[in-house]
Amino acid sequence: MLGALVWVMGALEIMKDRAHAVGEEEWHEVAERLMPHLERLVGEVGGARTAAGNDPTREAVVEASYTRVREAFEAWIQVAAADTVAMALQHRVETGEGETPAAAE
Repeated sequence: MLGALVWVMGALEIMKDRAHAVGEEEWHEVAERLMPHLERLVGEVGGARTAAGNDPTREAVVEASYTRVREAFEAWIQVAAADTVAMALQHRVETGEGETPAAAE
């Protein structure tokens, strides 16, 4: 659960950065609305896990699940990052942003 929540939080941050790259603020606003709620959930789930005590069998299952979520998230980040760069570059080409005066002539 913690891994999934952190995955969502990371995805929101990436989408916020992506929106900034193309001059849109919608995802920034979504992240601003959701992040406090997600942070509270992370704290509550983390507290519940701590209160449940130490069970080596449960910890092994949780760790294996977390590893799968982390690996999937890392792969998604790589794809999203490449896509974000491509979108930002396309936006710059289409709008002419970033051109030097000499290049514009």
